[in-house]
Amino acid sequence: MHAEQAEALGNLLRRAARNSPEKLALVEGPVALTFAELERRALRFARALAGLGVGIGDVVTAQLPNWWETQVVMFGTLLAGAVYNPVVPIYREHELGFIVAQARPRVLVSPGVYRGHDHLATAQTVAARQSDPPVVIAVRVADADLPPGVVSFAGMTTSEAVPLPDPPDPNDVALLMYTSGSTADPKGALHSHRTLLHEARQVAQIARLEAADAVFMASPLTHITGLLFAAVLPMDLAIPTVLQDRWDAPAAVDLIERHRCTFTVSATTFLLGLTKVYERRGPSSLRVFVCGGAEIGPALVERARQAMGTRVVRTYGSTEFPTFSLGDPYGEPAAAARTDGHPVPLSQWRVDEDHGGELLVKGAELFLGYLDPALNAEAFTADGFFRTGDVVRFDVDGDCTVVGRIKDIIIRGGENLSAIEIEDQLQQHPSIEDVAVVAMPDPVLGERACAFIVPVAGTAPSLAELRAFLTLRGLAVQKSPERIELVERLPRTASGKVQKFRLRETIRRRLTEEEAAGPVR
Repeated sequence: MHAEQAEALGNLLRRAARNSPEKLALVEGPVALTFAELERRALRFARALAGLGVGIGDVVTAQLPNWWETQVVMFGTLLAGAVYNPVVPIYREHELGFIVAQARPRVLVSPGVYRGHDHLATAQTVAARQSDPPVVIAVRVADADLPPGVVSFAGMTTSEAVPLPDPPDPNDVALLMYTSGSTADPKGALHSHRTLLHEARQVAQIARLEAADAVFMASPLTHITGLLFAAVLPMDLAIPTVLQDRWDAPAAVDLIERHRCTFTVSATTFLLGLTKVYERRGPSSLRVFVCGGAEIGPALVERARQAMGTRVVRTYGSTEFPTFSLGDPYGEPAAAARTDGHPVPLSQWRVDEDHGGELLVKGAELFLGYLDPALNAEAFTADGFFRTGDVVRFDVDGDCTVVGRIKDIIIRGGENLSAIEIEDQLQQHPSIEDVAVVAMPDPVLGERACAFIVPVAGTAPSLAELRAFLTLRGLAVQKSPERIELVERLPRTASGKVQKFRLRETIRRRLTEEEAAGPVR
């Protein structure tokens, strides 16, 4: 796995194409590319970028779905010596505008109309606002539908003689990725070739991946999970990646089994969907499923292992530090179900008890800092540890369990309550499809727990019913929610994280409105 040296990420594709040119590299829909074909397309895109004036250190922003073209854009950008800036497709004009204004890309790559939204029109609007507008490149848009001034991805050609720069130093910036939005303002995190490659290689080693393995990926390629484990890791090992663009559990199972996929990293939502299908179908070809990005309870891990015959483990990380802890797929199953695993090799950590028990981390995969340097002073300690914002607990075996975000700790009358603990219990209720617990302000106790609940179709669980359920399960009465809000869905990021800041805003607004309206007569 070439763990002995760091290298530029573009070299991974070139080495795979040299050593395994006819081996399957990428499957997306009806398209299947070998490593040689993928390299040829990435080099063509890299030379086309150079022809547009993109040089070393320039930013290429791409807001693309899980398409084969996304891999071409990524590796082409890196081969051109530029910095790759992926943007999740759920972002609209406000978020994309913020990113483009801050990142100042030379090129902005966009689909046309995707899932009912005209991304190309948004990209043009955002680009036109810039003092130095980026070139807009359209993917999967017919030439007849191209607006004036927009470049067609399919038609991008340039002379083979266009020179490409020497591979960058592994310590150079390779990636600018904005945090997935569990807080109100996205932050542009910078990663080097070295940090990303170290992360991918250590996960491959822990999962015991080899040349015969294959990756399935339904998580967005524009998120750290998809980028690392559907692009960097499989390219380093020269193994195939099978992409799914729109999440559909039965279709995912068909892809996994047809291509004999053995490894994936995805969020809880994906694991639950696969589990339900495999409970009817039987064992999966997946050998290892690493589950992260959103809260996951022990019951689901055990249920998935039984249904799929897959080694399901939990993980904990972030865009800034992709994998701090990871369960051992070949270790004790109970430990993998109840904890978020052991800190990965070469990581350092400590707990800041003066800051709510916040986990501080440092290690080989730690990002370089934020694009906006003003954010770094608050994000890092004086000795270089990153403030995760998460509260964790370590057991006697050294395994880590995330208790919650600092903001997820509900301080009720001076007592700290874990939102995750309450959610884990509520998820077992037969009338609850999805749930998130947040703090709501209270004039007497400071904060109380409010549960936002997506009920199972045809049900409407009451507050009294849920409090009685939790009491019967042995939960202290103080931990039970003191208000519930029934909703159709929870706001989530592309990676599956609940956007709790939106829920906190919602309950604060409703409490203010109720107070203004006065008592009901």
